[in-house]
Amino acid sequence: MHQLVPFLLAVIHPLSTDAFSTSSTAPLRRIATTRAELLVSVGRIPGTAMPPEWAASGAKLGFALEVEFTAEFPPYETSEEHMLKGDALMGSTLLSVEPLNEPTFVSSNGTQKITVGSGAYGCRMQQGLESEQCALRFFLDFPDGAKRNDVELPSERVYFLTSCWLSPEALERATKRREELGREIDLTNARANKIRSQQLEKNILGNAIQRAFNLRHLIVLADRRDKLQRQLDEVEQAYPADSTGVIHGPNDVTYAKEGVIAVKRMKGAIGTKEQYWYVGSFTINQFLEDEKNDSPRQKYRG
Repeated sequence: MHQLVPFLLAVIHPLSTDAFSTSSTAPLRRIATTRAELLVSVGRIPGTAMPPEWAASGAKLGFALEVEFTAEFPPYETSEEHMLKGDALMGSTLLSVEPLNEPTFVSSNGTQKITVGSGAYGCRMQQGLESEQCALRFFLDFPDGAKRNDVELPSERVYFLTSCWLSPEALERATKRREELGREIDLTNARANKIRSQQLEKNILGNAIQRAFNLRHLIVLADRRDKLQRQLDEVEQAYPADSTGVIHGPNDVTYAKEGVIAVKRMKGAIGTKEQYWYVGSFTINQFLEDEKNDSPRQKYRG
């Protein structure tokens, strides 16, 4: 029980600057107060573990959802699930995320409204300090769910999974590094092809010596190519593939433009292993800003 005391105190007291003083909460400091419009698409996507009959037609259920990542701690009951068996990539500190609109979609019954409840978000450094890539996780409650044909958004907690980067400079460096590695791989392949196409010596001794030399050289080049490819794979895992896959938000935070939505299910021999089951995807369409004195909200496009 003593392990819960610091968190309970944090819930009781409003968020202070000290709560953002450690490197583990630095991403939260940058994300807090950000507002965004998400375009949510519920339906089958690659990798889902949902039953085969779920959304088998390929239809989608789409709606626009506006959210605010607040600087407030969520109620204890909102975070209880996270504390007991939550996603480690959410980090150890959660803040509230609030829906700003009542989404709608069109079905055979006309325009339908979707009830969305408050949730929480967390963010944790994922690929080290150099890339400053963070896993951004948040959840919202959909108490009534939604249904369109054979596509059903379950009436439960829904999780949104994506990534963000805290350093625009890191993304620029990554682009240059990706180009450099690509050129090195092409050059290495060209050298190997040149060796393979070489004319061999006509005499037997010279032919054998040249074959041995070429084989040794090809092995060295193959090792170098494999090393370069591993480095390229690491860069592509830590950074977006190109600028079209990201959107720039407030406070110099860059977000992956697309993410997945999921529900949680228990698996394993005795049902103790928690898994995400994908139920669709979402796109960050734009960021929203409020002017002072409660004047009409303005749109911020990254």
